[in-house]
Amino acid sequence: MQLLNQTINGYRIDSFINKGGFGAVYKATKDEFTYAIKIFNEDYLLREFKKHGEKDNRLQREIDIMKSVSHELLVRYIDDFVIEDEAGKNFFLVMEYIDGKNLREILNENEKLKEEDAVILFKQILEGLDYLHNLRGDGEDIGIIHRDLKPENILVQNNGRIKIVDFGISKVIDFTSITSTGEVFGTGPYMSPEQITDSKHIDKRSDLYTAGVILYEMLTGFFPYDFQYQPELLDKIKNDPAIPPRRRNHEISNKIENIILKLLEKNPYQRFTKIKEVLDTIDAVAGNGKIKKYDLSPRFILRLYNDKSVLEEFTDRNKDFGWVDFPANLEVNQPGLKEKIQKDENIKIIIDPATVRLAYPAYAETRGVRELPYAPTDYSVITPETLRHYSDQKVYVKKVIDKQIELDATSLVSPFHYIHNSSVGFGPDRNLIAEWFDLDCKLAKESIDYRDSFSPDKEIYMGVCIRADFLNDKRSKKHFLNVLSSFDTDGFLIYADCIDNKTPETTLYNYIDFLIELQMWTKKPVIAGRVNAGLGIGLLSFGISSFTSGTARFESFYEGLYSETSESYNMYVRYFFPELLSTISINRRTPTKFDEIANVIGTCSCYYCNGKSNPEIIKDKNANLHFLENIYSEINKMESLSQNDKVDAFLLRIDDALTNYNNLRSVFKSDDYLFLNKWKNVFTKLKEKYYV
Repeated sequence: MQLLNQTINGYRIDSFINKGGFGAVYKATKDEFTYAIKIFNEDYLLREFKKHGEKDNRLQREIDIMKSVSHELLVRYIDDFVIEDEAGKNFFLVMEYIDGKNLREILNENEKLKEEDAVILFKQILEGLDYLHNLRGDGEDIGIIHRDLKPENILVQNNGRIKIVDFGISKVIDFTSITSTGEVFGTGPYMSPEQITDSKHIDKRSDLYTAGVILYEMLTGFFPYDFQYQPELLDKIKNDPAIPPRRRNHEISNKIENIILKLLEKNPYQRFTKIKEVLDTIDAVAGNGKIKKYDLSPRFILRLYNDKSVLEEFTDRNKDFGWVDFPANLEVNQPGLKEKIQKDENIKIIIDPATVRLAYPAYAETRGVRELPYAPTDYSVITPETLRHYSDQKVYVKKVIDKQIELDATSLVSPFHYIHNSSVGFGPDRNLIAEWFDLDCKLAKESIDYRDSFSPDKEIYMGVCIRADFLNDKRSKKHFLNVLSSFDTDGFLIYADCIDNKTPETTLYNYIDFLIELQMWTKKPVIAGRVNAGLGIGLLSFGISSFTSGTARFESFYEGLYSETSESYNMYVRYFFPELLSTISINRRTPTKFDEIANVIGTCSCYYCNGKSNPEIIKDKNANLHFLENIYSEINKMESLSQNDKVDAFLLRIDDALTNYNNLRSVFKSDDYLFLNKWKNVFTKLKEKYYV
């Protein structure tokens, strides 16, 4: 098609600007205004964007979204039309004309930029991307991932301000149809690892990776990898660490280098989670940033049941008590307990919304659950299909969060459900686990939006249920890390089925490793839900910020907790022995086991046990007070140690516990403490990974 000096749709094509892999750009005038027009052929479109019927014109919808963008750092798309000739349909995309040079031309002229100049341009790139990523229309999130950011698509005006171009176009282009070798090599170095592996399912952090490559190039004049051929480049992007930028340019500051290397991490969860975090980090380098830092010091969160009198007595001596986890359904059956935690200003409250229970028919047998404002009123159960429509999700989230506000929650928790819900099925071809997880992710996003609408500074945790053995698969573990780290929450409450003394060594290792990585990369607190006290102390020694447990009960999380309708009477009291790192069941009527253990390791000398007879010590209330006293003593001792010393101290505790069990062979079988050998192996391996 002859274009120069032609007038098309009122635009006079004056001159050629440049050509890329899938189109050419011309300078044009109309009504005395100057424009740039990008022209590309239908052959370059992905198949799903080649339909042009009125009912299914996906391409036009994408172009309309691009035209809705209005930001000083983004080029403005003004008009579009289609011209058909013997070669097929040609798409004309009209945009404002920018007088200046693209960043590639500037780099060709200067080789590399001064750090101060590069950072000024980089911050503008991030601000433009941030607007794109968070674009909304008609109240809905219509954020755009650029997908093809590179120096050629960054125009620098004479006043130093940039304009990003070509955003949104790469979503509709079939890059397999591009044969220009130069274009492939030009784009390849800017692709993120996940874009190479699965370009259709990337998120905003892919653009962050690309931005990191551009900053690297601006400061060094090189790409992060040395390569000769395209396959070699793609392999290095996926597998090799980037060449440190200060190896290319010794004048780069260490803090800026660290920002680049974090942006270039292989896994999205290891990068910054959002652009604001990058901008805040850059500002902090300059001394004027405000990065939110979370308290990751070790803490215990007491999961409440009928603990009113225990809590009252314990808090009389321990004024700075800490945190409790109050199940919302206890409001009906435990009004005194509710009043106690609400009135005590030293108690911080997390509300378990009890939404997990609503996926099981047994919820209707429990009055407190049945009367929650978000419980089904028709004896149905909550399923992914129940909350399929976004309007139903919004109503559900509002009711769940409002109930937590009503109960004086210090920190909010998004509604969550058990993703391995076997009591509700949809047929063999339906992946119910994925549906539950997808639903809970959507509910977490709705919860954040709702929180932002009334109290943006109120902390909110993402509640997550997960099958622990899924984490044995590296791909699954990486997937969960990538997804969870993308949420703008203030922390994570993780329940895993099933973590107890019978958990296989491999599963236990990957579960703890998952928690450590999630907290390490997000720098946000991770709460391990419902684990036993011994393991909880071990998690704290590895820096996991907190764990939840009852007073010697609620020590694991599994589906039967919610699918069973009732519990039989328990004739045993559970007593925590720090010397064994275990809570042991003692027969209330014939407590001979307790006597035998006490004869070997001695009677507890804590405030609540000292001077009491054995029958008094194992009474329910005293056993619960003893548990709390010892847990807080463990945490206080731990806080005085360095991180490495915490792990060493816990490994020594395991050795001491094994010795004590060996001295109690008349009470315990060897199978009763096999779990300690698993713990020793797992924690030793984790120490080698993180602290050696």
